[in-house]
Amino acid sequence: MNKNSKKIDFLIELFIDSIKYATSKTNLSIKLNALLERTFTYNILGELGKYSGKKSLFSEVLFSRQKYYNSDPKILMKNANMLVMSFIYKNYTITQTLYLDNFKINYFSEVVTKNKRKQKGGQGYSVMVEDTPIAGKPVIRSYYDCCRPVFSGGKADSGYYLDVGGNHLVVQPQYRAY
Repeated sequence: MNKNSKKIDFLIELFIDSIKYATSKTNLSIKLNALLERTFTYNILGELGKYSGKKSLFSEVLFSRQKYYNSDPKILMKNANMLVMSFIYKNYTITQTLYLDNFKINYFSEVVTKNKRKQKGGQGYSVMVEDTPIAGKPVIRSYYDCCRPVFSGGKADSGYYLDVGGNHLVVQPQYRAY
């Protein structure tokens, strides 16, 4: 690890710690003042708001985003002057890009995107008529489109359904053929 990469690592650590442990917007502004270039600008886009401006308003916007920094970011150094940090916050991915100039932050960009939910469980549900009911309730299982349940009966195109509308003299559910 060379001397420059140690300085950049230290700058990143100071930047994250400044935000993470700031007690107020003024406190954050004081902490960031030493890290930001005099001509610093920022641009924030995405699901959680749109902001852009100069150094004087940056601490106000960033202080409200302090909660993002509770998780450890993934940090990727694109080149000597560009650093990308990614955070996961609730259902969002926050990607922050820092542009560096002489070991100070010259430009800050943030893009927020909503994560797509992964579906859990089956895509459909079916009453499993061949299984013995449990405590008088029919057995219901999930299935995927690729593996739909097959019900066999006496005829080629027959199946069964749960007869919920009929009168039942017994506690067991009644199945009817169609």
